[in-house]
Amino acid sequence: MKKAHQEEKGHSQRFIELDILRGFAILFMIILHLFWDLDYFGILPLNTNLYSLNIIIPVIFFLLVGICQSVNNNKYYDQPKKMYIRTIQRGLWILNLGILFTLLTAVFLPDKPILFGVLHCIGCCLILSTLLLRFKSTNIIIATLVIVTGLALGFFYTTENPNMVELAAGIHEPNIAAHTIDYFPILPWFGVCLLGITLGNILYKDNKRRFPLPDLSTYKPTKLFSWLGQHSLAIYLIHQPIIAGCLTLVLMI
Repeated sequence: MKKAHQEEKGHSQRFIELDILRGFAILFMIILHLFWDLDYFGILPLNTNLYSLNIIIPVIFFLLVGICQSVNNNKYYDQPKKMYIRTIQRGLWILNLGILFTLLTAVFLPDKPILFGVLHCIGCCLILSTLLLRFKSTNIIIATLVIVTGLALGFFYTTENPNMVELAAGIHEPNIAAHTIDYFPILPWFGVCLLGITLGNILYKDNKRRFPLPDLSTYKPTKLFSWLGQHSLAIYLIHQPIIAGCLTLVLMI
């Protein structure tokens, strides 16, 4: 506990529980994507009830995006210009990775390319969050409006052949799953990110943990999840090519 307390005083503080939760989510995602790939390659039929649990993963990820954004912002709260620049730079970096995925899937999965997936959405959410970082008290209201609007669009308003702006906003084809393997519109997911920012402002106010927690670093199982959480973006980028490559080799043997 003493070590954890000392780390909390520095700007380099990482809250291990956030890494562990992110690590759990990335591992759960890999398992579900493995089942999806087994079904896609015709090796094992997909249990759709199991895959419906997939909604848990993006909710955790987008909440964590917001919470971690709040924690990072607290480090530079007295340097707003630096805070905005760092946030926009990271958002653009992740958005560019999403565009790379669009190009790759257009080549290898032309029937279901990723046009506006999770990386596109996270990148845009980070950039958009800079407009609201200084208005902590209103984030919960805006988050609720964004989520409700996004859900309403998804259920009640669809269109054929939407353009990229419409897709980004949440206006899509009636059966979007038939057109892309990964779709996360800004509405409602930006609202989930804002909820995360609100939680972060409450739970980690002034860059300090505001709730009691034992020293989780002393437990061996947490080290694996913490490591996965710290490298979640890299793991996300490489896990599908590795799984697909291995399954392709199995089918060729």
